[in-house]
Amino acid sequence: MILLTSLLLLSLLLAVGLGSMTSVQNEFLIMQNLRGGMSALYLADAGVEWGKAQIDALAGNPPVLSGATQNFPSGTFAVTFLSAARLSPLISRIVLRSTGTAGTSSQTVQAQVSKIYDLADGALALRGNSRNTKFAGVPFQISGLDYDSSKNAPVLGSRPRAGITVDSTILLNLLENSLSSGQRSQVSGNDGRGAGISLSDRIPGDALDRFARDLCSAPNVQVSVVPASGALSLGDQLWGNAGAPQLHCINGLMDAGDSVAFTGNFAGAGILVVKDAALIASGAFHWEGLIIVTGNNVGFQTLGEQSKNIFGALMVNETGFASGTSTAILDIQGAIRILYSRSALNAASSLIENSVLATGYGWLPFYVKQDYWRSLNP
Repeated sequence: MILLTSLLLLSLLLAVGLGSMTSVQNEFLIMQNLRGGMSALYLADAGVEWGKAQIDALAGNPPVLSGATQNFPSGTFAVTFLSAARLSPLISRIVLRSTGTAGTSSQTVQAQVSKIYDLADGALALRGNSRNTKFAGVPFQISGLDYDSSKNAPVLGSRPRAGITVDSTILLNLLENSLSSGQRSQVSGNDGRGAGISLSDRIPGDALDRFARDLCSAPNVQVSVVPASGALSLGDQLWGNAGAPQLHCINGLMDAGDSVAFTGNFAGAGILVVKDAALIASGAFHWEGLIIVTGNNVGFQTLGEQSKNIFGALMVNETGFASGTSTAILDIQGAIRILYSRSALNAASSLIENSVLATGYGWLPFYVKQDYWRSLNP
């Protein structure tokens, strides 16, 4: 009986030991598989980030992309771009797939990414040679928040831009010195680093001037010319609307110091280009889209207390410099709201020829947004 009992106990202990060993081995294999699977998933996700970096680095709509395989000590990822489509003049959509491999484990993920260009990097962009800036009082608002002009309110969840951007530290210092603390609070926005007034390397002055001159040569442009007197007055006119934007170009003489004054009730939508002349908004003024003032001895000035609104963006670019001139590149003396509006700029982009836009993708501001990410493994 003692012998049989001892053998039975030994058999039970042996079974328990063997079961424990098997369980430990299974747990080890499971953990190894899980670790390999997680490593492969991390590698696949790294491939998605690599693909997004390629989309970020290459200009074009859509960008021309090539897949690749990257090797690491822990494994590899292989990225393929399944499709790249142009959705609008400023938006492209790319679908990419990434397969990560670690040892015997493999994971595949797929993502859709949008590359979104903007026609402006802020509500107000000042470029070119530095000249004086003036702000009188505080009845103005300059905001880089993305406004919906139909609702007169910011779009929730939309990416903001800076309120004012400049392309040189000299112009930035002039601008900062022109603003009092109270006026400074009237400028809002975010350049990605939290600044409402930002130094920008996008939309350089020479590129902006070429862009404006290409727009003024477009077949769909409506051209006006400053008369020999050097002053053009426009009032009580409607130049397009949100549903039917228009492209207008006003030409001054390069050396004359011309001016274009908008008086009375003036409204429009689309793209307005003023070349080699200062733009003066003295009456009730409303524009939805893009305004470019570029050339020699130019500027933007507001006068009077009538309501003035720009939904979209305003760009002022001084290409020359008249020594001793008292003309300021920016002179805000009356009430005005300059509010960044991506929807107004997108509507304006429909007026630009594809060949003109193609030359601008390299310097236009943009951002990359991931629309979805999903695993393709069962």
